[in-house]
Amino acid sequence: MALAAAIAGAVAGAGLLAACGSAPASSAAPTPARPVPSVPMATSLDTAGDSWAVVPMSASPAFWQVFVRPAKSAAWQLVTPPGVADNGGLVAAGTGGSLTVAIRPSQGLTFSPLAVTANGGARWGTGLIDAGVAATPDALAASGRRLAALLSDGTILASSDAGATWRTLAAPGAIAASPAGRECGAVGVTGVTFGITQGQVLAAGTCGTAGTTVFAHSAAGWRRLSLPVRGRVVRMLAGLMLVASGSRLYATWDTAGAWPVSPPLPAAGVVAAGGFGADGAWALLPGRRAAVIAGPGQPWRSLPAVPAGTAVLAAGPGGAVDALATSGSTLTVWRLSGAAAVWSETQQVDVPLQYGSSS
Repeated sequence: MALAAAIAGAVAGAGLLAACGSAPASSAAPTPARPVPSVPMATSLDTAGDSWAVVPMSASPAFWQVFVRPAKSAAWQLVTPPGVADNGGLVAAGTGGSLTVAIRPSQGLTFSPLAVTANGGARWGTGLIDAGVAATPDALAASGRRLAALLSDGTILASSDAGATWRTLAAPGAIAASPAGRECGAVGVTGVTFGITQGQVLAAGTCGTAGTTVFAHSAAGWRRLSLPVRGRVVRMLAGLMLVASGSRLYATWDTAGAWPVSPPLPAAGVVAAGGFGADGAWALLPGRRAAVIAGPGQPWRSLPAVPAGTAVLAAGPGGAVDALATSGSTLTVWRLSGAAAVWSETQQVDVPLQYGSSS
């Protein structure tokens, strides 16, 4: 079924958002801060061995694309969901062997279509969030059939049936008005994920005018988590967060009650892009610098200067690291294998872009 046709039917049916609560009514309730992006939306992630990359091509406006490297393949394939303008950006979340992509509003749209695949992008199912998801790579999270979504106005939605229906988990201002949020004053949510505790949703965000924090939601309401390093959460995934503290970047893992933290990575306070793979993470830094970390107890590994135009890093075959670089409508894949000190070009993908169009 074409994505555009499915969306038209979903809009005609309406009623996808079933509100199950709102912010407490109080004239003294703190004013919620609008969510702000943590890092650019370009990213990569793994699902059951498949590696995925979300990459902007061209510019003004960008044409966002989805690429996959199947588990048993060394080559990347273009599998962008068809049928809807994607100039507003794509936000992806993976669970098991499936990937869900939320398409941010553009060209006059006011809602976010969903595209879902469980076969490496060969076929896409469809869904809908009847509002626009936020412009952050952590605006969508998945765990089994459960989804969480952060909207542009700061609302957090939850679904227990893979996005067929949604409920409001936190309306704008609800976290700020909770006992945990009142300590902050204004709260601006920047990303959502699922905790390793069953049923727990985590929300990272600003706390007051300068601080940041992570809130955890359960049946008892919202509470603040105590992380081992203070700073700004720039990326979050179930069980793993990247935290910028001053001019350093840290990775910290949720290990059922403890949060082991990595050694610091000098980052000059700026992360150009970040993503995840297996139990680890990667970060692109200014000046074509990049580093990867494999898991708890491991150090950051600085990589040779990445090729010009690199948008994301991703897992390559056999433990290699791939750099996906863009120039106009061409994606070039560069690979760093083993102890190699140089990047080798392995692939070019020509992306059919209709310049002057909206998709």
